[in-house]
Amino acid sequence: MQSSDVTSPTDVEVERPAVKSADANSPLRYVVIVGEKPIMSAPTLTLSKALSRVGVQVRFADANTMQRADWVRLLRSAKAVLLLSYGEVSGYVLSQLATAVAMGVPVVRWWVGTDVLNVISRESLQRNAARVDRIVSTNVAAAPHLVDELRTVGIRSQYVPSVIDADISGNAVMEWSGGTRPILVYMPESRKEFFGIDVIEPVIAANLDLDFLVVADDSHSLAVYPNVESFGWVSNMKHLYDRAGCILRITAHDGLPRMLIESMVRGAYAIYSWPLPGSWEAHTSDEINEALASYRAASAPNMEGRRAMLQMLRERPDLQMSNVLTDASTPLKQRILGAKLAVQFKFRPERHA
Repeated sequence: MQSSDVTSPTDVEVERPAVKSADANSPLRYVVIVGEKPIMSAPTLTLSKALSRVGVQVRFADANTMQRADWVRLLRSAKAVLLLSYGEVSGYVLSQLATAVAMGVPVVRWWVGTDVLNVISRESLQRNAARVDRIVSTNVAAAPHLVDELRTVGIRSQYVPSVIDADISGNAVMEWSGGTRPILVYMPESRKEFFGIDVIEPVIAANLDLDFLVVADDSHSLAVYPNVESFGWVSNMKHLYDRAGCILRITAHDGLPRMLIESMVRGAYAIYSWPLPGSWEAHTSDEINEALASYRAASAPNMEGRRAMLQMLRERPDLQMSNVLTDASTPLKQRILGAKLAVQFKFRPERHA
């Protein structure tokens, strides 16, 4: 079935299957991803590419606009539905998910960071998440602290580390020669306050001997400083990872950022506002400046951080996620509930408003 609401950017030949069930590698069986569009740095885009490498095909579908008949046809060859939603799951999407469950297609909900912050901060989203959770087979969280945060609102989840670019994680340790390498900063144009611009800008101004590489700020607001190179949006980070020796990331909330893992596994240092093995934790400008003093004194790559990241990736996240999707199931009681919710929405949609 072809529809303008369904895309399949990862339908490619792969060299190695890595999922458990015998039919998981069939070209007619795939995972349907809903709730997030596969654009720019979307976690689902990275995940879809990683899954394709281990033999799991993916379809992206807009469950909010698809007609029920098209949705049902899509589900007939689906092994699971993966949901990533940063806000409220609408009644219609809930009914679509319930239909999947009624057909025996399990729903796996993936939590990556901001979505958890939104749920634990807003009672309306907590109620919505609890309603959706009745038909979710498995919740997966991308960081251990997200598991803990979800538990506070009654959602049980399992930890699978953030899926990263396999080409990046396989790279050798960076060469460390004379001088201090630049510091990489992610500062998206639309969320500068969330990403700590009020704390980071004074640091840049106070450390003119250090170079800063700023990505995702399309307004180039920090380019007024002589020690800043502002790149705007960057689709391929490899050349910046090759240059940077430290990552600076100060956020109001976070999951387990791919940029940190991908850079630290190459031996980069990290200054981060959340606990992470092999990094310096900092929250204020003064704390960042203290960490930068230690960074200036570095004469070799961050091997402690590299070892910590490699240990985290020892059980490959892409294989873990593929196995979660393959192992997910829909018990009979859940299928009955799914059918009930789907029927309720058809005849009494106001109950899901």
